Amino acid sequence: MSTAGQVIRCKAAVAWESGKPLSIEEVEVAPPQKNEVRIKILFTSLCHTDVYFWDAKGQNPMFPRILGHEAGGIVESVGEGVTDLEPGDHVLPIFTGECKECAHCLSEESNMCDLLRINTDRGGMIHDGKSRFSINGKPIYHFLGTSTFSEYTVVHVGQVAKINPEAPLDKVCVLSCGMSTGFGATVNVAKPKKGQSLAIFGLGAVGLAAAEGARVSGASRIIGVDLNPSRFEQAKKFGVTEFVNPKDHDKPVQEVIVEMTGGGVDRSVECTGSIQAMISAFECVHDGWGVAVLVGVPNKDDAFKTHPVNLLNERTLKGTFFGNYKPRTDIPAVVEKYMNKELELDKFITHSVPFSEINKAFELMLAGEGLRSAVAWESGKPLSIEEVEVAPPQKSEVRIKILFTSLCHTDVYFWDAKGQNPLFPRILGHEAGGIVESVGEGVTDLEPGDHVLPIFTGECKECAHCLSEESNMCDLLRINTDRGEMIHDGKSRFSINGKPIYHFLGTSTFSEYTVVHVGQVAKINPEAPLDKVCVLSCGMSTGFGATVNVAKPKKGQSVAIFALGAVGLAAAEGARVSGASRIIGVDLNPSRFEQAMKFGVTEFVNPKDHDKPVQEVIVEMTGGGVDRSVECTGSIQAMISAFECVHDGWGVAVLVGVPNKDDAFKTHPVNLLNERTLKGTFFGNYKPRTDIPAVVEKYMNQELELDKFITHSVAFSEINKAFELMLAGEGLRCVIRMDA
Repeated sequence: MSTAGQVIRCKAAVAWESGKPLSIEEVEVAPPQKNEVRIKILFTSLCHTDVYFWDAKGQNPMFPRILGHEAGGIVESVGEGVTDLEPGDHVLPIFTGECKECAHCLSEESNMCDLLRINTDRGGMIHDGKSRFSINGKPIYHFLGTSTFSEYTVVHVGQVAKINPEAPLDKVCVLSCGMSTGFGATVNVAKPKKGQSLAIFGLGAVGLAAAEGARVSGASRIIGVDLNPSRFEQAKKFGVTEFVNPKDHDKPVQEVIVEMTGGGVDRSVECTGSIQAMISAFECVHDGWGVAVLVGVPNKDDAFKTHPVNLLNERTLKGTFFGNYKPRTDIPAVVEKYMNKELELDKFITHSVPFSEINKAFELMLAGEGLRSAVAWESGKPLSIEEVEVAPPQKSEVRIKILFTSLCHTDVYFWDAKGQNPLFPRILGHEAGGIVESVGEGVTDLEPGDHVLPIFTGECKECAHCLSEESNMCDLLRINTDRGEMIHDGKSRFSINGKPIYHFLGTSTFSEYTVVHVGQVAKINPEAPLDKVCVLSCGMSTGFGATVNVAKPKKGQSVAIFALGAVGLAAAEGARVSGASRIIGVDLNPSRFEQAMKFGVTEFVNPKDHDKPVQEVIVEMTGGGVDRSVECTGSIQAMISAFECVHDGWGVAVLVGVPNKDDAFKTHPVNLLNERTLKGTFFGNYKPRTDIPAVVEKYMNQELELDKFITHSVAFSEINKAFELMLAGEGLRCVIRMDA
């Protein structure tokens, strides 16, 4: 019995709210109108774009909506004006289109159709602006003009590719988006010649499709670039011959690739959307003939920057959309490549679930134990106490029961999200103490019951930095504020109803339980009070170590501390412990001096009280300059002052604060030539696993005072009070009791 011209009732997975599980509903699907096709969907697949718009962070939250845009099906009926498709045709609906009439469609060089170009905000059909989906008369929005999470959908004819009816739809459906995008970026745009070399940036599905394109093209070397080393094994199946993890190197990855290849690769394809990866992809290609192709979509405020000579020396930079394929004209031929065994698709498909269990495709996290976490959903908004699932620890990971955590300015800085990547929803927190609950595969030096401090940086004990006596900048576990997942598999261990919640600094201690890489966990004396030593996880160790490990004042020497916040006072504590005779505190806030005396500060200088640079004031006070200085503000002017106030011949200035990225340190060369020393430090030069347990012992032996750093204590349920106190400038550290 024909259904043409009639409303069809069928099942669809409807997204009613952002981030909530899809609901299998009976929907009405209206007949196709002018230039439209109604398709019976037989197979659909899940793409990151579906998840991104289901999550609805950073875009227009259009609900209720039927998502889905990678699919294969059969034409059920056609609307007025459709002449090149008929019922029974096997087709792939495509998220972009080809009207075959506009200037772009008529051009051999473009696939950016004026009429059917991707529009994520359009929830109705082009013909009349109305939806073809409804439930009891209520319209349901379309998605990308495809909405394939439905047994039947209506699509503009220009977004439908007619394919070989012998092609297995459960395989070729993945050509509707990511596979064609990556594959086409290589074969249509980069166009490597047989025997040439090619670098792929990002080894997700699109990147692997780009690698497949390089393999099919006969590339001799295919270098995969990714921050997740676990992806390399899988990438070999797609022809990748070598793997580069930028975190394994202390130079830009483009320089690494240029050295590996004796001048640069012949072609590169960037599939991440990271502006830095784009710059690296361009700068790693060979001069004279190198071609770099950009696939990933960057943030709207990003700016591509490179030295003009990189263009003048005959490199080429290109962008691409959907692999430069015209959907109706070109995709049928890509399907034929699969049919002729020139292109492998089976290896891209890793899971299969029935439509009734579509939410399993969204469930990327292992089910864990239900508990509370303070989740930051938006920048600057109060944290919300939520019940989250915390998955078991994976390889080289530890799950920790957090007993006490404290609030640091870094948490507030990334919660406020001014000037950095706004990664939300996220569980913040990185100063804490707790007890190991369980350990993952390969963890041998920790066991359940151990008392530990999770640390925002790490010590793998294997890289060149960890093996060096002079560095604590671990290649694997160096601080990364933009990483929201675990290193092992690039996934989060936190979720709410299956929706991933981002990690923060690899610690996320604003949770009753957290999962941390073993290299970021310091095992400590079980007798140490966790409500006190928890503050050693960040600021206290940073400031204290900057003085005792780097500045190293001798007994009786003078030290100037720039800024008397928590880190600066910890630096002053280090000077006191070292036996400094004069500790000069420099701060714009005179109210801090009274408190600073508890940490050994003997004198106070407010730059606003003088009509000359503060370094000149200190040089006059001390008859030539202090022996040591420690700068803890991040102000570039304070850094210059800290350097220029130390004595010539032996003065040492140590920089702790993080400056703005565009700042430039400027001083007269004579200030270096007269034998002053300028040093930088990170986390007080402490190796977390090796050194922090000994710092805890200093506290236990009463060589180091911590109690005076803790000025407030609140229950976990009142965590937002800790933020209010810090924003008001009250106190130093507020310890948060997790069991209250």
